[in-house]
Amino acid sequence: MGEGAVPQIKDLQNYVNFRLEEAIVELNLALELLERGYSRNASQKAFMAWKAIVSALVAINLDRIPRNEEERGWYRKIGFLAPTTGLNRIARRLEELGYREAVGINSLALKLHRYAYNGLYKDASDYYDRRDAIEDLVVLVKKLAQLIAELGREKEADEIMKRLGSITTQHA
Repeated sequence: MGEGAVPQIKDLQNYVNFRLEEAIVELNLALELLERGYSRNASQKAFMAWKAIVSALVAINLDRIPRNEEERGWYRKIGFLAPTTGLNRIARRLEELGYREAVGINSLALKLHRYAYNGLYKDASDYYDRRDAIEDLVVLVKKLAQLIAELGREKEADEIMKRLGSITTQHA
């Protein structure tokens, strides 16, 4: 699948499928980069996969997620895109709707996003060393693969987990 026009939110099923495919592609790129030793780039790809999954979850729950008309307008206008500045708010709401661990996964993804941009720079990184960041990256990939499986893409999630297993075995 190449890049193309993003389906409109009005076509919910196509939009959800597009975002799930995007998440799968981003996770596979993250694993390829990790295998090559690029942990910061891999962390950013995993973060992008999280944003795509959040976008899919918002679209799936577009009628349930807003608490009032103001929120309904925000989610229909921009919230469904899972903007980085709105991820904390969206993750809390998804957890209220039954998506266990949404807040924790979001926090982990944001930590890795900061690592991707700042590296191990003192006072700008959540990590002491590269191995620490990679361990969190592995946790995030596992959790995202689990979500992808729960959203009906078990085959792709299994392939991601197998690939992750071979990478972590090689680098253990």
